[in-house]
Amino acid sequence: MAGRKLFTNASPYSMAISLVIRASEDPRNQAGTKEFTLNSNQSQWQDYGDNINIYLNGIKLAAMFNGQMLGQQYIVIVRGSSLDNQLNTRNGVDFAFTSGNFTLSTRQVN
Repeated sequence: MAGRKLFTNASPYSMAISLVIRASEDPRNQAGTKEFTLNSNQSQWQDYGDNINIYLNGIKLAAMFNGQMLGQQYIVIVRGSSLDNQLNTRNGVDFAFTSGNFTLSTRQVN
């Protein structure tokens, strides 16, 4: 079964999101990307990868507001790192906007 997570945009801005999918278990290997958009205060389930490539290597996001574009990325480089564990042990990913930056947090969704 492919990976599946609930993504929630709690920020006041729409954003374009790109999931970086890991090939197998090694963060040095990538199996492609999955792109989607989330409007402000929107949640949606996203499937990614396949039966073998179920892990995320990272998340990239971009949003336009106030005449500017802000992009942020979160990329795993070491298996078992804090970010790796956040992205691959929980099935909910939340984005917020504070102090001029987007933040990422994860949670377990029942």
